[in-house]
Amino acid sequence: MFDVIMNSMMLGAANGMDNLINTGQDILTWVQRAGIISAALGFCVGAFYLIFGGDRGRSKSVGWFIGGAVGLIVLMGAEGIASGIDDNINF
Repeated sequence: MFDVIMNSMMLGAANGMDNLINTGQDILTWVQRAGIISAALGFCVGAFYLIFGGDRGRSKSVGWFIGGAVGLIVLMGAEGIASGIDDNINF
């Protein structure tokens, strides 16, 4: 009887952990979509500075281009980083 109760408690805990992992993956997917939009806006701001920035336009636009690209790379690699951490950590 005690074994049945313990097994049901363990399965309930595992199911809760799976739900938590799925929620985290859904949030990460949503943040990645928002990051793509943010990077596109950053590239647009950089292009605006490049076209209409005058003498200092190029130096201002480079920061926007690099920031958008680096941010996009980090966001798109976040799922790989999270799965690597999940594979290597044991509790």
